[in-house]
Amino acid sequence: MDAKILKTQAKELTGSLRDLGSKKEKKYREKIKLGGVLNKLIKEAVDLNARKKEIEKELSSLKNERNNKNKEVREGLKKLKHLRLQHKKSKSKAPKINKEKILAEIQQLDYQVQTGAVSMTKEKNIMKKIKSLKKILGDAQNSQKPSVEFKEVQERTKLVKKDADDFHDKIQTLAKESSQIFDRLTILSKEITTIKRQRNVSKLVLNGLKDQINIMNAKLGGVLRDMSKLPESARKSAMELFNKNEAKMKVDVKEALKTGKKLSKDDILKLQKGLMRK
Repeated sequence: MDAKILKTQAKELTGSLRDLGSKKEKKYREKIKLGGVLNKLIKEAVDLNARKKEIEKELSSLKNERNNKNKEVREGLKKLKHLRLQHKKSKSKAPKINKEKILAEIQQLDYQVQTGAVSMTKEKNIMKKIKSLKKILGDAQNSQKPSVEFKEVQERTKLVKKDADDFHDKIQTLAKESSQIFDRLTILSKEITTIKRQRNVSKLVLNGLKDQINIMNAKLGGVLRDMSKLPESARKSAMELFNKNEAKMKVDVKEALKTGKKLSKDDILKLQKGLMRK
């Protein structure tokens, strides 16, 4: 084949290889970048899923605690209702008294003791009477008040209700966090799907570029072999293609083309790399 044609083919092939190499490098960097983004998104999704599972366990435990407390509250309210009914019945059975009349009687008796000339025996009887009347007033007042048991049950029920409310607040906070995590995971799922699709496209394009480069390399290898078979005068013309890159090549191109030495596969690969730097 004509040396000029071979030289032109070599130049065209090396130019195409440079363009393909540039595209391959760009696509490779793009694939690496997408891989980095994808790994970051996947890690975030894994971490969020782990946190979501922790929240689910916490929620389960808190709900059990809240339900137990609410049960105690219901029992307390039921007990209070029962105690109110008992208290109401006791009040209805208690004798009715005239408080003003009893107070007036006490005042009158006390006045007798303070001002009257009474014997010790009579004074003692008056004081006993006053004490009896005060007891009647006290019993009447106590019958109007809730029992000690009622107050204890009421106070305990209030404390348990507060605990139940605290558990409910914690549940609401965790439920809100879980909802936010779910929303974020939904977004991440879409982003991960998109990035995976883009990365797969990059892989396909990259593989296509590699195939084209392999084809071009095979063609260039054939051209270089044909050059090595040219007559000496034609080989000199072909040598001009390698002058600028000869210092960078480990293969002695001029000598190989001058002597018609058969180039090995490794020699051809080295020549191709040298040509692509041109």
